[in-house]
Amino acid sequence: MQEVTGTYNVTFVVVSIFIAILSPYIALDMCSRINRTTGWRNFFWFISSSLLMALGIWSMHFISMLAYKLPVEVTYDPGLVILSVIFAFTGTSIAFYLATIRMTAFRLFAGSISMGAAIVSMHYIGMMAMRLDGMMHHGGPYYYLSIIIAIIASCVALLLFHYFQNQTGQTQHLFKFASAITMGTAICGMHYTAMKAAVVHVNSSSILPEPVFTPNNINLAISVMLVILLIQVLAFVSTSTDQKLAEQADRLQYIANHDELTNIPNRRYFEQQLLGYLEERTSEPAALFFMDLDRFKAVNDTLGHKFGDKLLQLVTLRLSRMLPERSMLARLGGDEFTLLYPDAKKEDATMLAQAIIQSVEEPFFIEGRKVTVSTSIGIALIPDNGTTSKEVMRFADIAMYLAKESGRSNYKFFANDSLHDSQPLLLESELCSAIANGEIQVYFQPKMASSGDQVYGVEALCRWVHPTHGIIPPGQFIPLAEKNGDIIALDKKMIELVFAEMNKEAFRDLHVAVNISTQQFYNNRFLSFIRKQMELYPEVDVTKLEIEITEETAIQDVEGAAHTIMELKKLGIRIALDDFGKGFNSLNYLKQLPVDTLKIDRAFIANLPEDFQDQAIVSSIVTLAKKLQLSIVAEGVESQEQLTWVQNLECDYAQGYMFSKPLQVSEFLTYLNTFNAIHKEKATLI
Repeated sequence: MQEVTGTYNVTFVVVSIFIAILSPYIALDMCSRINRTTGWRNFFWFISSSLLMALGIWSMHFISMLAYKLPVEVTYDPGLVILSVIFAFTGTSIAFYLATIRMTAFRLFAGSISMGAAIVSMHYIGMMAMRLDGMMHHGGPYYYLSIIIAIIASCVALLLFHYFQNQTGQTQHLFKFASAITMGTAICGMHYTAMKAAVVHVNSSSILPEPVFTPNNINLAISVMLVILLIQVLAFVSTSTDQKLAEQADRLQYIANHDELTNIPNRRYFEQQLLGYLEERTSEPAALFFMDLDRFKAVNDTLGHKFGDKLLQLVTLRLSRMLPERSMLARLGGDEFTLLYPDAKKEDATMLAQAIIQSVEEPFFIEGRKVTVSTSIGIALIPDNGTTSKEVMRFADIAMYLAKESGRSNYKFFANDSLHDSQPLLLESELCSAIANGEIQVYFQPKMASSGDQVYGVEALCRWVHPTHGIIPPGQFIPLAEKNGDIIALDKKMIELVFAEMNKEAFRDLHVAVNISTQQFYNNRFLSFIRKQMELYPEVDVTKLEIEITEETAIQDVEGAAHTIMELKKLGIRIALDDFGKGFNSLNYLKQLPVDTLKIDRAFIANLPEDFQDQAIVSSIVTLAKKLQLSIVAEGVESQEQLTWVQNLECDYAQGYMFSKPLQVSEFLTYLNTFNAIHKEKATLI
C-alpha cells in the first residue's frame, strides 16, 4: 500500500463555495417564513428549507469530491450517498425547528450541535461512499478541528439568523447575508479541513501515472451543479414571489387597519386593539379619550375639504407627538379621534387632556392662512366606568358630548349622572348609524272607513328600535334629525320600507300613507328618488300610495309645493294635507294646492263632542272639503262618541287608538286577518 495525495480543480472548488453560500441564503430565507405562516404553508416552508439546506450541503460536498483528483480510479456507493443526504436532512430539520421557536441558550446549543452534526455526518458518510483500490482514513488534529468548525460556525449562523428575523429593511438583508456566509464557512471550512485530515493509501498496482479527472466526472459534476442551481433558482423565485405576496398582504392589511388620510389606526383596528387590551389587562388602570374638533365643520365648509383634510393631518401630527408610552391614537371618522392611555390614573388623564387642549388651541398655518380650532374631550376610566370595549367607548362618547355642551375646548370625565344628562346628545350622535344599521322600523296604524267595518288603509309611522333603550318615540328623535340634517336620510329610509311592504301580497289592496318632512319635500332629488323606488318595485300600485305633508310645509313655498304636488300626481301618487286647521291661512292657500285628502288635526277631535267651538271648526272643514271634492280623514278618534260624531258629519275615514295603536308589520297583519275574519262572520250572520 502506498500513500497518495490528490489535487483540486479550482473551478469546481469555486463553484462548491458559491453553492455552500447560496444554499443557506435561500434556505434561511425560506425558514424565516415558517413563523409568518400557518397550516400547510407553514409545513411547506419547513420541509422546503430543510431539504434545500441538506441538498446544498450534499451538493457542495459532492462537487468538491468531484473536484478532488486522485491518481486512482474512484467510484461511489449509491446507498451511502443517499444515507448521507438523509442524515443531512434530519440534522438540518432539527436545527431549523429549534431556530424558529423562541430562542434560548439551550436551544441555540442544541441547534448548533444538530446543524454541525448534519454537516459532519454528510461529509464523513459521503467519504465512506468512496470506492477505490485502497483505503482512506481520517485522524489527527484536523479531524477534530473540522467538527469544531462545523459546530461553532453553525452556532454563529443560527444566532445571526435569529437576529435577522427580528429586523426589517436593509438591516435584515445584511444579517441574512452574514448568516449565509457564516453557514457557508461552516460547510466549506469543515469539508476542506476534513480533507486535510484525510490519508489515502492505495495498492501500488492501481496507481496511475497522473491524477484522474475523466470526462464522465466532469459531466457528472456539471450535471449536479446545474440541477442544484436550478433547484436554488426555483426556490429563490418561490421565496421572492412569496415575499411580494406577503408584502402585498401586509400592505392590504395596513390599509384595512389605518385611516387613509392620517395614516393612524382606524376605528375597526382600534376597537380590535382595545378589545385585546381589555382581555389581557390584569389590574392596571387606563383611560379612554374621545376627542372631537370644535369649529372644524365651519373651517371645512368655508375653506373646502382639501383644506380641512390638511388640518386633520396637522392635528394628527400634533397629537402623535404627545402620545404617552404604550398609548394608541386612532381616527374614528370625520373630526373625531380616540386615544387609549394604558396604566393611567385620573390625575394622568387630566394632565394629558389639558395638554392636548392647549396644544390643539395653538394656531395652525395652512397655505399661508392662520387657522384656529379647539377640541372637546370625553374620558372614560378603566375599570371605574367599565371593563368592556362597548361600555368604555360609549361612556367616553357621552362624556365628550357633555364637554361640548359645557362650552367646548373642555374635557369631562364620565360619571353615572352623565347618562341622564346626555340622553338627547347620545341619541343625536347615534341616529345616523341607526338609519344605516336597520334600527329604524316602520309601524302601521290602521285607517278605517268611518263606518268602522272596513280597513281602508294604513299610515306608516317611524319608530327607532334602539338596541339599548328599546322603542324611542318619534317625538324624541324626529326633532334631532331635523336639527342635525339626518331627516332626509330618515325620510328615504321610511319610503324604502313602505315600498318594500307595499310590494308584498298582504298590502296590495291597502292604501298606504307616509309622512314627508319639509326638507325632503323641497329637496331637488326627492322626485328622482321616488321614481327610483318605482323602478325597483314595478309591481307596487302607486295609486294606493299617499304622501302626507303638513300645512307648515305647504305654506313655506306655495308655488313650489304646488309644482311638486303636480309632479307626484303625474306619477299617480295621492297627496294628503296633514294636521289641517292648525294654521291661520288654511283657507287662503288650500285652493292653490291640488291635494287629494284633508286630515283634520287631532287637536280638534280630542274634545268632541263636548267642545262647541271644535264642533264648529270640524263641521266647517268637512263642508269645505266636500265642496272641493276632497277625501276627509279624522285623526285621533279614541272613543265611540267621537266616532259617532264624525260619522254623522260623513267623514270618509277615521284613524286613532279606538281602532288600534301603531303596530309592527307582523302585528298589523295579525290584526288585519282577525278584523276581516270577524266582519266576514258578521256579514254572513246578517
